Formats: sequence, C-alpha cells, structure tokens
Amino acid sequence: MAATLTLGTALAGTGAADWLARRVLGPVEQLGAAAAWVFTILVVVISAAAHLVIQSRSARSAVLIPLVVSLAPGVGVNAVAIALASTAAAGFCHTLTSSAKPVNLFSEIEGIETYRPADLLRLSAVLGPLMVLLVLAFAFWIWPAMGLPLFL
Repeated sequence: MAATLTLGTALAGTGAADWLARRVLGPVEQLGAAAAWVFTILVVVISAAAHLVIQSRSARSAVLIPLVVSLAPGVGVNAVAIALASTAAAGFCHTLTSSAKPVNLFSEIEGIETYRPADLLRLSAVLGPLMVLLVLAFAFWIWPAMGLPLFL
C-alpha cells in the first residue's frame, strides 16, 4: 500500500502520469466526437480490471486517478466525474483470493468447504461486466441527472 501510494504521488509530481496517460489513452483523442465516450468506457474497464495487478483498492485509485485526471479535459470529460467513475470501478475485487481481504479471509476455513479459485472466476465472469455496466450507467446518466456532468 505504501509503495503504490508513493508511486501515485511520484506519477503526479514528476509529470510521468501525464506521459503514461498520453501513451496509453492518448490515441482516443483522435476519435473526434466519440472520444469522450470511448475514453470513459476504457477508464471504467481498466479500473475494474486493475484489481488483477494491484491488490489494494486505495492503491488502485492512487495510481489510476493521476493518469485519468490528466487526460480527461483533453477529450472533453469532466475530471471529477471520471475520477469518481474510476474509483467506483476500481472497487471490483472478486476474481482472485488476493484481490480483497474478505475474499482471502473466507477462502480457507478449517473443516469447512468454502470456494475454489474456479468459483471466483465464474462469479467474476458475471459480476465484472455487470459492475462495469452499472458504473457506466451512473457515469453517463445518473450522476449527470444529479448535477455531476460527465462531459464538458
């Protein structure tokens, strides 16, 4: 956790976040009117999948938010709204036992059969896409109706 928070701070402070964001998501800017929509979808999908490489939810956001916020205005997306969407999607953590403490805690209870990694994969195959769709629905329609517009 400490290492990824330090990484997030370093990414933002050195300009590396902007450089990395432009390398990974920069080509989206060339999509014209569709850029904001594609950018939002990519951010939510990447944020939801980030639990596969960064175990801590806070650490995922500490790494992702500087990247997302630096590119958002360039594609016509509200930085606050996309940061909220990224953070919401980064909360998904059901695929691996190492992805969340409760999942790990209850994966092995002596004398009780719980679940296997294959069970988590099947669960994530259903919940992952649903989570992405739910976050996108909120980002595109619900939050703007509540006063947080996604697009500039």
